[in-house]
Amino acid sequence: MSSESDDNVFDEVMLQVGYSGKFQKIYNYTFNLVFVFVATMASFNTIISLSTPEHWCKVPGREANMSLDLWKNLTIPRTNSSESEFSQCSMFNKSDGSSVIDCLHGWEYDQTYYTQTIVSQENWVCGSKMHATNLLVVGKIGEILGTVFSQLGDIYGRRPIFYAGIVSVVVGRLGLLVSKGFFLLFVAFLIIGNLSGMALFQAPLVISVEISSVEDRAMIPLLQCVGWTLGLCVSPLIFWWLGDWIPFTVITTVPVLIFLFFRPYMIESPRWLASKGKIKECVVELKKIAKINRTQLSDKVLVTLNNKSVAEEKNFGVMSLFGSWKLAKKSLLIISSWICQMMIYFILFFNVSNLKGNPFMNYFWQGLGELPGYFLGKYLSDAIGRKYTRFGAFIAIGIVAIILAYVLSFSGNVIIITVCGILMKCLSSVAFYAMNLQTLEIYPTCLRQTGSSIGYLVASLFGILTPYVTYLGTAINAGLPYVIIVVLAAAGAIFGMFIPETLNEKLPESIREAEEFGADQRVWAFPRGKIFTHKTVPNNVI
Repeated sequence: MSSESDDNVFDEVMLQVGYSGKFQKIYNYTFNLVFVFVATMASFNTIISLSTPEHWCKVPGREANMSLDLWKNLTIPRTNSSESEFSQCSMFNKSDGSSVIDCLHGWEYDQTYYTQTIVSQENWVCGSKMHATNLLVVGKIGEILGTVFSQLGDIYGRRPIFYAGIVSVVVGRLGLLVSKGFFLLFVAFLIIGNLSGMALFQAPLVISVEISSVEDRAMIPLLQCVGWTLGLCVSPLIFWWLGDWIPFTVITTVPVLIFLFFRPYMIESPRWLASKGKIKECVVELKKIAKINRTQLSDKVLVTLNNKSVAEEKNFGVMSLFGSWKLAKKSLLIISSWICQMMIYFILFFNVSNLKGNPFMNYFWQGLGELPGYFLGKYLSDAIGRKYTRFGAFIAIGIVAIILAYVLSFSGNVIIITVCGILMKCLSSVAFYAMNLQTLEIYPTCLRQTGSSIGYLVASLFGILTPYVTYLGTAINAGLPYVIIVVLAAAGAIFGMFIPETLNEKLPESIREAEEFGADQRVWAFPRGKIFTHKTVPNNVI
């Protein structure tokens, strides 16, 4: 092995076992594509299951030969004298046939799309209609609390947190099935199921980034994005086929357990083990990779690795991200960018979720609309860098939002609104992809999962404001939400330009390296050439 500083010892070791071999390919397609596809369905199934079907008061006495429409005309008032919609929460008083009273006998539900949802099963409508909304908020709070899983991944390892995440989501989701009639118990299981949401996706992503070449880094998040999109698209189609939330929950949750049995490939990150001074365990994992890649570690490499000096760094979780001004500045810029990115995403999401028509196809097209943006984000991130990809996406979002705000305020042209909406969804995915990749590459090994989660955590807290933003569009002016998007896009573009470029750069191993990362970069400079590469070794053994 060539003489290198201790900071580069591990990179030389990975160069020998293979940075882009068969092991990485199997790992990536298993855990960053197929698993993410399955885990997305398990994470997403409760949102669909909490859908509220069309409903109206149940009024006994309907004769077998009387049509439903005729019976509703006789028993259910209209919502407004000029409207054709029936009231969902009131009925005519049978004693006089004209006065309007609240539902006395429960409700009937339109089964055009849903046979049974959680809402229709529990009758969370009318006076209890806030239950479903509150549960969605509780689910988001569960995700926020679950960021502790990501921090534990930097302290105790990526693999145990991955397994704990699987157990958490399965227990939480299946627990919902046995908590009928017990609202607080239902809330508890919902929180348990959402605690692991971030760790399920981050753990395999971080491991893969830490064992892969610079050239392959951009492909790994793309695989996850494809898996995520497939999960978003397929899960509503499964519900459409089944119609009932109970078998839907089982079918979209249980398959996650399969990945408990892929232990030969779900390794612990050898880079993380080396950073913790656990050299023996690190060598065990390296040999697993080498075996599949048909390479081997020479005795000289093993001696060098065992002699590698490791200064154990104290990890204070989130607080370590702000331990020095240099790292705190990067963290604040990354968090601010995440807030802008995720608020734009949430505003677009809430607007699309209010669409009429087939709810399953609305979910399907909403998910599918993200896919082109991820591929474009991957291409641009490798071509012009993570920084300029995100900057360009934010600027483009702002321009489209200006057009959309104008059209909504004055002309209301449906074709322009539709095209602009799809384009903004695509551009938002481009910005998300570049932001996610850059965040992974800028934090050190000992803080990579913590750093990747803190931005999402804070952005989720701000995301609670987005329903009020969309409310402005219905209460005041339809263009106002997009004016706010313009402001967010401009802020995101500015914040992002001060985050160091990570394309073709070596992953920082220590907090010291993360502090100094990007110190020699100018703000407006383009990415430099490939100063760090893993394609210089002709043989399997050095």
